[in-house]
Amino acid sequence: MITKEVHFYSSKIKSLIVLVIAFIFILFFFNKKLGNAGLGLIVMFYLGFLLSLFGVVYSILLLFRTKPLLTVTDKQIIIYNLLRKPTTINFEDISSFYISNTTFRGIKTSESIYINIKSNPDPFGRKGNVINTDLLNVKASALLEILNSRRTIICKN
Repeated sequence: MITKEVHFYSSKIKSLIVLVIAFIFILFFFNKKLGNAGLGLIVMFYLGFLLSLFGVVYSILLLFRTKPLLTVTDKQIIIYNLLRKPTTINFEDISSFYISNTTFRGIKTSESIYINIKSNPDPFGRKGNVINTDLLNVKASALLEILNSRRTIICKN
């Protein structure tokens, strides 16, 4: 049996937007004169600078990444992380998928697909793994359809 693999890569447009926004914040931090500012303001300033610098590094890593962030085969899902080793989940171990949106004052800020595992070996009570679809080059609803179709094929066999 030939396994069909579907690869999902990072969205270069979204990574470029993150890079531009992070560069704007870094330029703001370089042009800001702290002078006689209080200690709390100085600490917040440097924390913001470090966060923006991390955003630049992360978006550059995503822009030049040639490997996929997610691979869906006939038998498993492989979630690749930038800074960790990949996570592999077999479709036989999955009970369901669902989409979760995070909103702030009515504006959607992030969208993820949660994976419920049948036998939960995690002692901390987490229900499964998460596929963060914000940086992928696919919509969450289309990815959910692909995942559910692959899961139903495995469940029928």
